Amino acid sequence: MELLVGTRERGASVRAASTSVDGQLDMSFNVRAEYLGIVRDIVAAHLCWWRVDNGTAFRMLTLVNELLTNVLQHTPVDSEGCRIASLLLQKVPDGVTAIVRDQDRCPPVYSSPDPLAEEGRGLMLLRALADDTSVSVTSAGKDVWVFIGSPEPTEHF
Repeated sequence: MELLVGTRERGASVRAASTSVDGQLDMSFNVRAEYLGIVRDIVAAHLCWWRVDNGTAFRMLTLVNELLTNVLQHTPVDSEGCRIASLLLQKVPDGVTAIVRDQDRCPPVYSSPDPLAEEGRGLMLLRALADDTSVSVTSAGKDVWVFIGSPEPTEHF
């Protein structure tokens, strides 16, 4: 199934496409604040479709939102004034993984924000919600990877 993510604005130009097949969602798009809700809805629908439990789905939605917000806030615009990123979301045998790729080669920086600060907690949030996370700098930018393992089934007596 291939989808083109559009907007409700007449005459708006959106640079976005997604492909979904066999437990994998691959999206590339212009990261704008007004599109984050659309992306969250698409991710939520796929997690539901893949029958990911609610707790894992909530954690993954929060992580994806944080990663895309970081792209919006911390990456420079390209020559056309856009922040292009891609999201690869996969249902794997032992959980769910997501990779957000952007065009900025600067890795995220861990900080210890003031307790009352409204920003600076992105990496702490990733570490708290993900079971594993990693960053790779590539020739095209960087990849930020998160993994959430499937919960252990509970036994019923």
